[in-house]
Amino acid sequence: MSIFLATALVLVGFVLLIWSADVLVDNASELAGKLGVSTFLIGVVIVGFGTSAPELFVSAMAALENKGNLALGNALGSNITNIGLVLGAAALVRVMPVERATATRDIPVVLGAGIVSILLVLDGTLSQFDGLLLLTALAAYLIYSATKSTSSDVVAAEAAIAEGNSDNPLIKSLLWTVGSIIILMLASRILVTGAIAIAEYFEVSELIIGLTIVAIGTSLPELAAAVAAARKGVHDMIIGNIIGSNVFNTLGVLGLTGALRATEIDRGGLIRDFPIMFVFTVLMLIFAASRRQFDRVEGGILLAGYFAYLGYLISSAS
Repeated sequence: MSIFLATALVLVGFVLLIWSADVLVDNASELAGKLGVSTFLIGVVIVGFGTSAPELFVSAMAALENKGNLALGNALGSNITNIGLVLGAAALVRVMPVERATATRDIPVVLGAGIVSILLVLDGTLSQFDGLLLLTALAAYLIYSATKSTSSDVVAAEAAIAEGNSDNPLIKSLLWTVGSIIILMLASRILVTGAIAIAEYFEVSELIIGLTIVAIGTSLPELAAAVAAARKGVHDMIIGNIIGSNVFNTLGVLGLTGALRATEIDRGGLIRDFPIMFVFTVLMLIFAASRRQFDRVEGGILLAGYFAYLGYLISSAS
């Protein structure tokens, strides 16, 4: 495959991923509102997990093609991107207050998921048992999230979604949700094909491609949603999106990758990317717990750290 065709495939894959993820989030949110789902589930599960669907499908396809480190780099890179780039950019747009429950309960869950994943891969392998364990933890988190819903959350969620678009019938929202998931699957296939071809052409490792091109591309839905929400002052939706997305990437994406096929972890992932993901998560927790807000200072620190990490990746790859 020529480099031009591979590049075209990646670009087409990115466009389809971004568009279909946006359609998925919009229609799944509207569907959730019609069914009376809480604002917590909207922010964490529907938006957070919905915008992480590209990572899931890209990683699943990569794992099935025995490209497990591409899937690993995608998940870790997306988590780092979500905190460093997405949260950092949103904080530059507008100061975002942090609820006490978010700082003491929800962000620690993200940190705990990261610690568990690091402990599981210390032996250098993401085994099928490790994957199943992570998927079990994800199921437990979903159940836990559902139990935290309250009737007031439901009313708020329905009101917010009704303000946006309440004219579509339930069946239309359902069909658009299913259709966008199918497009996500097709787009992920296109993107993985192009990314692998580019990696082979430039002799760059799968892990680096996953950490940079694929990770940033599949994180663009989170970035667009976060900046738009920041402009409108919807702080809980932004932070909930990042929390849900990172939990889903760590437990769901890594879990599915391991469950589908055991993967020998690239050394770079063990000594560089897992620790960096941990550091970014700790920074997010410290900022949330100490100052109870993310402002331009925190946003600048996160963005500077992210671009330093990205620069290091590019220089090491070249």
